[in-house]
Amino acid sequence: MRRDSDLIRAILLAIENEDRCEVLRMPDINGYDDETVHFHARLLVEKGFLKTYFPDRAGRQPWTCIRLTWEGYDFLDAIRDPVVWRWVKHSAAKVGSWSIETLAAIAKSMILAKVEALGLTA
Repeated sequence: MRRDSDLIRAILLAIENEDRCEVLRMPDINGYDDETVHFHARLLVEKGFLKTYFPDRAGRQPWTCIRLTWEGYDFLDAIRDPVVWRWVKHSAAKVGSWSIETLAAIAKSMILAKVEALGLTA
């Protein structure tokens, strides 16, 4: 299965939008089946963006997501803005490949450019 950057972003946003901060059921993501969401959530755990308890999938127990990590929030903050996200994806497509680090670097460079354009640099 290929990684889907839009799904990664959607999972992070959905978890952050939950009312409870420590125990969350893995949200349904429109347009994606449970197996695909499960795969991408595991990638986010492996990357260190989520701290999660994975229940026994054979028993059909609901997901329990403990929380986003500091790194998860940092990445989400960099790609939260839909305009930034579109620009990040467009830029990554020009390169022809992407990683979380590449997406974050592109987003941060755009954010820093906005800061400079506003004259907020020291």
